[in-house]
Amino acid sequence: MGMINAKENVPMKNHTTLKIGGPARRFFEPETIEDMSQILQESLEEEAPLFVLGNGSNVLFPDEGYEGWILHLGPNWSGIELVDACRLRVKSGTTNQELARFTRLAGLAGYEFASGIPGTVGGAIVMNAGAYDGETVDVLESVRWLDRRGNLHVAAGEELDMGYRHSRFSDEFGVIVDAVYRLRPGDTKAIEQRIDELTQKRWSKQPMEAASAGSTFKRPAGSFASKLIHESGLQGLRVGDAMVSEKHAGFLINAGEATCGEFLELVRQVQEKVESDSGIRLELEIRRPDAAADAARDAALRRQAETEMEEGEEQED
Repeated sequence: MGMINAKENVPMKNHTTLKIGGPARRFFEPETIEDMSQILQESLEEEAPLFVLGNGSNVLFPDEGYEGWILHLGPNWSGIELVDACRLRVKSGTTNQELARFTRLAGLAGYEFASGIPGTVGGAIVMNAGAYDGETVDVLESVRWLDRRGNLHVAAGEELDMGYRHSRFSDEFGVIVDAVYRLRPGDTKAIEQRIDELTQKRWSKQPMEAASAGSTFKRPAGSFASKLIHESGLQGLRVGDAMVSEKHAGFLINAGEATCGEFLELVRQVQEKVESDSGIRLELEIRRPDAAADAARDAALRRQAETEMEEGEEQED
């Protein structure tokens, strides 16, 4: 089997909603599960770090880029099919907006909360995305996923250790292939009205027109990041073109040509001022791809495989 075509030195700022990030060495857009599995296996063999990217929300790439391979699951890996009256199988590159639109047309309720969440369903599963009193875990029945070696697995929703902005895949490498969602019959008009209501709420309160990664910080226990940032008087604070949104304090935005360095310096200043004022240290919600860390993860996996092989040979002897 030949190597799947890849683009070289692709600027990641063109593939993220924050519009920040230098070039990735190789950029793959697979169209089959077999393609994904092959890319995973060959990147391990070539000792190339690998990062899985959806539509690029909730992610901040370094200015120097990613010295490794990007496995991009977006429009190239999207699609929705009815399994039965209340269940849908959804490819992981499908956006939350696309899924919400489909459920509205199908008269299925339960996914309205995610209609305005930027990103793909794969990303929503990895971080158990939620909004407006709903979370992915509420409607997720099962997922199919590939491990780092390209092996396909199936897991029920309850096996995924889903909590606040967390899942099994927050700590363990996995490529979400697709997922089955269980929804409930609903009135198409009521579903549409709820989606419209939440959309209007988002656009009135959040900087939807600006380049951002979504909410920058996780919600601290007993409070809200946006409330603490607002109370510290930080809205409008700027480092270069990185800026605390004046519309919603929970969003740090790219107001022009911000660099990763500027954005992280703004994050640091916000964290320090909020901690000084409230005693609470805000935790970054945005994922930060790290080729060196990914390479170390893969090296450990290769060592484990070698050990397993040696033990198997000893048993045969």
